Amino acid sequence: MPESIPKAFISSLTAHFGEDTADRVLKALETATSVSIRLNPRKSAHVLPTKRRVPWAAQGYLLDSRPNYALDPCFHGGSYYVQDSSSMVLELLLNRCAPPRQGTYLDACAAPGGKSTILLDYLDGEGFLVANEVDGKRNAVLRENLMKWGHLNHGITSLSTDRFKDSDARFDVILIDAPCSGEGMFRKDAFARSQWSEELIDSCIRTQQNILQDLIPALKDDGLLIYATCTMNRKENEEQILHLLDTGTFELANPDLSDLKDFVLPALHGNAIIGHYLLPGISTGEGLFIAALKKKGSSESDPSSSIVHRLKNADQAFERTFPSLTPFALHFWEWKEENYGIQNAAYAPDVFYKRLGLPCYQIKGKDVIPMHGLAMMESNIDHLAVDHENALRYLRKESIYLPHEMPKGWYLISYEGIKLGWLKAIGTRTNNYYPNGLRLRI
Repeated sequence: MPESIPKAFISSLTAHFGEDTADRVLKALETATSVSIRLNPRKSAHVLPTKRRVPWAAQGYLLDSRPNYALDPCFHGGSYYVQDSSSMVLELLLNRCAPPRQGTYLDACAAPGGKSTILLDYLDGEGFLVANEVDGKRNAVLRENLMKWGHLNHGITSLSTDRFKDSDARFDVILIDAPCSGEGMFRKDAFARSQWSEELIDSCIRTQQNILQDLIPALKDDGLLIYATCTMNRKENEEQILHLLDTGTFELANPDLSDLKDFVLPALHGNAIIGHYLLPGISTGEGLFIAALKKKGSSESDPSSSIVHRLKNADQAFERTFPSLTPFALHFWEWKEENYGIQNAAYAPDVFYKRLGLPCYQIKGKDVIPMHGLAMMESNIDHLAVDHENALRYLRKESIYLPHEMPKGWYLISYEGIKLGWLKAIGTRTNNYYPNGLRLRI
């Protein structure tokens, strides 16, 4: 084997899965990485150069090669998310475990946001998701990706997990996509190979245990805990689950994935299935471990306090400008003179948010200035279609050429039915309101 794959990892992999499975994984690690995307079910279907489906994801597709996503306006409009197909198994796990949609969910280690989009799609406009990422740079990426996805029933936090332990926030579902040694990314990320060591595994185990201990009190009785890593060793996976079971606080949720036995391997402890593996060379994507546990106890947990009392109704000027949005029953969070629209705020715990909902509008004098979140959300606002050239010009914040002189006012620009953002027509010229921070620079 190439020296770039650590020998200690090869020994561990073989001891864990046996020679045949380890050989398939090791051979796959020397091939090109997989490429897959998941379509946004709330936005127009994207025309794809493939019919190869991800077996466990309704909107998941496998691509033959990696396109230049930056030059696809539909990508910027949130038509799809670039996601490893193994991670998409979360969708199947949710459907099989069937936690209540009218509840409060936490994605504790959420960046870059792929699994948060799966949770939001599962909620399908009900309940509320708190997407948390403590690292500042990764949190910015999370905010951008959830903006594009367009759901209003979420908030983004940047809290260490012990802050949830010390708050009264309580969740029906907690997803912990835990920091790990990254063995599942060996094919995709050369750095994951170079940094791997037994010491790294031990450090990750301690971090995982701390996160679990912080968040167990925040999970409601009878709530669902989903634990995942992108690594392939027993210490970070099965042993963590066994420790949780040994506390007597949890029992296995036991989702049946046997119909996917050609792709998904059960993680066994004796005769019990305590989790599942998706492995390179066996699954369609990279390496992943995932397990689901239920917290024992009745469902009569004390409710957490909601942030709804800090929110306001829409300004009348906004309602006059966008009357078609009044049926959405939005609350608004005012932050630095910007107004963020939120759905299902009663489910939103009262914690410190980096962003709550999506940015919808500003009031400047007598004028209402629509913001980018209003373009990304699901709505019946009319939009003005442009061709590919003008779509890219718009995304670069350049002037675009309209088909004819338009009446003065605000317009949503779209490409192939996917809304991209706001433009204001002023006589024969236009002002481009695409956010500076998202500007396309190629």
